[in-house]
Amino acid sequence: MPLLALLLSCAGSLVQAQAPASEPAPQAPHYRLYHPDNPPWGSSVSQDGFIVEIAETALRRAGVEFDTVYAPWKREQAMVQKNANSFMAPLTRLEHREDLYIWIAPVNISFLQLVTRSDLLVGAPIESLQDIPVTARMESPAEFKLKDLGFRAITIVEDEGAAARLIQANRVLIWMQRGLPGHWAYSKAGGKVQDLKVIRFWRTPLQYLVASRDTDPALIEHVRSILEEMRVSGEMDRIKQSYFSFPLNCEILFTCAASLPEDSTGEDEGRAPGR
Repeated sequence: MPLLALLLSCAGSLVQAQAPASEPAPQAPHYRLYHPDNPPWGSSVSQDGFIVEIAETALRRAGVEFDTVYAPWKREQAMVQKNANSFMAPLTRLEHREDLYIWIAPVNISFLQLVTRSDLLVGAPIESLQDIPVTARMESPAEFKLKDLGFRAITIVEDEGAAARLIQANRVLIWMQRGLPGHWAYSKAGGKVQDLKVIRFWRTPLQYLVASRDTDPALIEHVRSILEEMRVSGEMDRIKQSYFSFPLNCEILFTCAASLPEDSTGEDEGRAPGR
């Protein structure tokens, strides 16, 4: 080979070898899903719960890569507000929370109930109860409702387990709680659920899967459509019912509640029928 041709061939090979590598494909963001440590919604001990299963099923079907986090409820809310790429469930949709999150879709129906172990307090007007010691979970509709009703001797606790122990030890006489997690906690604390009597019962807004404000809108719509299909098909209700050995009351199931009259007052959601 002539010398000039050989030099040109070597130069071409050198240019090819030194050509910059192509840019790596951008990686999909990694998300965090914040769970309630509030059985049967979710439990850091058993790593499951019906809210946990509903939320994780939807995110997996959407192809989302995520880590699960169990933390105190108030801290979880702050983390989702502060950090990008975060999901959380369940969160009750309240007016003062509206602009803090993206509200994807409902994942649970629940009610607030004021319970006691004392027969003397059942049926009493709220005004006569306002100075009686009462407990509720912090930064929750239970706490907000007690304050709205004018209760003055409120003990705020981190979780329903602490509230259950307080009322069982007679350190408080009234407990504002959600039926299913409240009764679950009371049973785990050694109490008999049938000893809790309902003083009053309130409807609350639906509980949602939420996301941090900067989450990709296309992903939000994808997850929303999956959750809507799970709700309409009855899959959410089947998941919820699978965690209980007794039939859940109609008013806390999506496929049933849609047919109920608006003024239905409801039953204690945390008891088996007839108890």
